[in-house]
Amino acid sequence: MIFYRDTVQQFVIDVRENTIISKIENQFKSGFGRSPHPSERNSWGALSRVRDIIELSSLQDNMIVLEYQVPYSQGRIDCLLFGKDDCGTQNIILLELKQWSSVQAIPGEEGNFVETYTGGAERRVAHPSEQVGGYAGYLHDFVEEFELEPPLVLFSCSYCPNYSKKENEGLFDPIYVQILNDYPIYTMQDTRLIADKIRLLLAAGEGFEIYNRFMQSRIRPSKKLLENVEKIISNQATFSLLNEQLVAKNLILAKVRGYQKDQKKSIVIVHGGPGTGKSVIALNILADMARIGKSVFFACKSKPFVEGLKSLVGKQGHN
Repeated sequence: MIFYRDTVQQFVIDVRENTIISKIENQFKSGFGRSPHPSERNSWGALSRVRDIIELSSLQDNMIVLEYQVPYSQGRIDCLLFGKDDCGTQNIILLELKQWSSVQAIPGEEGNFVETYTGGAERRVAHPSEQVGGYAGYLHDFVEEFELEPPLVLFSCSYCPNYSKKENEGLFDPIYVQILNDYPIYTMQDTRLIADKIRLLLAAGEGFEIYNRFMQSRIRPSKKLLENVEKIISNQATFSLLNEQLVAKNLILAKVRGYQKDQKKSIVIVHGGPGTGKSVIALNILADMARIGKSVFFACKSKPFVEGLKSLVGKQGHN
């Protein structure tokens, strides 16, 4: 789901003529059946800053998408820009917008978090580069075109136009140096810098071609993601099978392969009392299917089990 898609020229017109927010809002209502929260609507006010950097970049033959919903997630990417550079490389720019003006670093914790005023209160939230990295990872894990030729290159960054950069403080505290190297942040002092970067990546245009390639891509787990899941599950002693569980798994796999050969849609129902290992059997089948490159999904109504599984497989496995 996306709430706005058009040429960059039309986007500039829509912002200048103050029609952009109403267009996004209408698509939001159509998609969700409700009006956006005031905080969501207010966030779209930052689109005037995107117009500024697009005009500074002198973009012409490019496409822009706003509020792109990430596959298999409720998360939405603020802005995607499409085009080629002067070498013909097909590029997509992932741009997250933050209207923050003051940020406190949070050292000594796992992960990259900051404290800032958002949603009407001081809150502990993900560092913008951490958020952008998560979105970039999702796209690489599920948009098939990123695995195909010619290469489709994703450049991911944040733009904080109200934030004044101070070296070694706030968003740029030394604890964030690695994530900043991977997913840079541009501040109010960097307007020309981000415009130059956008021009470098998109100046050759042909954005509609890249946009179509991205939007028409199959959405499925990437080979790399499936390999990671398979390795993690196979190497976890917690998920090892014993005796009757092994027999059940092999019987299920035989049924699945038989149905695949006949090209029939089918359901395999496994009966068993509590603690007999049904979920562990399902996970091992998931790993086996992932090993041969099949798209597989695991669902469970037990939240403690799912959270425990996420903890065991780590970030590589629970996208």
